[in-house]
Amino acid sequence: MSRDLADSDPEKWVYSEHAAAKHEILRRYLGAWLPILGTAHNRLVIYDGFAGRGRYTGGEPGSPVLIFRRAVEAVDAGRPHEVSIRCVEADRENHTHLQQTISELTHPAVTIQARHERFDVVANEAADHAIHVRQTRGQVPPIFFFADPFGFTGVRLNTLGRLMAVRRWEVLLTFMVRDMRRFLEQPNFEAPLTDFFGGDAWRGCADAADRESCLLLRFSQTVRERGIARFATPFRVMEDERRQTIYYLVHLTNEPLGMREMKKAMIKTSPEMTFWPVTIRPPDQLALDTAEQPPFPELQRHLLTTYGGQRMSFEELLNNDYPEGLWLEPAYRTAVKDMASHEGGGATITRHRGQTRTGRQPTGLELDDLVEFDLQFLAS
Repeated sequence: MSRDLADSDPEKWVYSEHAAAKHEILRRYLGAWLPILGTAHNRLVIYDGFAGRGRYTGGEPGSPVLIFRRAVEAVDAGRPHEVSIRCVEADRENHTHLQQTISELTHPAVTIQARHERFDVVANEAADHAIHVRQTRGQVPPIFFFADPFGFTGVRLNTLGRLMAVRRWEVLLTFMVRDMRRFLEQPNFEAPLTDFFGGDAWRGCADAADRESCLLLRFSQTVRERGIARFATPFRVMEDERRQTIYYLVHLTNEPLGMREMKKAMIKTSPEMTFWPVTIRPPDQLALDTAEQPPFPELQRHLLTTYGGQRMSFEELLNNDYPEGLWLEPAYRTAVKDMASHEGGGATITRHRGQTRTGRQPTGLELDDLVEFDLQFLAS
């Protein structure tokens, strides 16, 4: 698709398989985020930062409709009590379509509004407001920001840093590495690239053998080194046939539970699209590993090789290994319990809780239980 097409051009609003897959990821994650945060907070806020038209040319629902429907489901279930959805769209024609779309969306406890403005302006206003509220000792509601531009203009790392500085705020960002890779050496793209990376970290990737990996690695390093987010978990979105990357979805959060819930939503394979962590192995090997049966011997070998001789809580293990590991939380729990279930299995569990009410020893594995991996196991 040509880069000079306007964001309102109908060619950009033909519903694609990768758009459907991205929306499924968003739907599944909000299905966890809304009730989890809604347990402690009556009101939640969601920003759709590049909301578009609201519907595609074939009538398929866009992200504003998807977010609204998910919010209604959560509110009707009782957690949270209220959701405010704020759509932001800079293209005037798209905004006109968007206004028409959201005018049809009504619910007494879910409000949805559209604003004709740039994401960067609205995001900074939200950060300014949060500072003001905190200074007056008010409460800032949890906010989820979805930043999904067509290209990579309109997103500034410095702005993302301001958002992430607020507790219980997080961002799901579309990292358009295909466009970045293609236009890396064109002078007219220097400014948006510098804004996106918050500096010149991208420049050294022009001569890299693998521009794609270089760009993502430098972005992730910058996010962590500057303390913007504790977790910056990237997932690749690609076409199965050609194995070519379309973009990455990068989840920024400071909450371990948020990181784990997003990974649960992300790990999905369909006939057309595959989502998988960038730092692991090739997609053909992913299929083999994720098909492994309990007690997951490959995961057990990985844990012993990586953490042999170390002692940590199960939650610390997940926080350390989960963002880049192949497996989901139940697999870690099964693998560790199996290792500790027989002498010489390679792991020991010290449970935080004592006996059950019936006097039995607990058999589960809680987040605060301690796990120690045997340094000598692999050599034996």
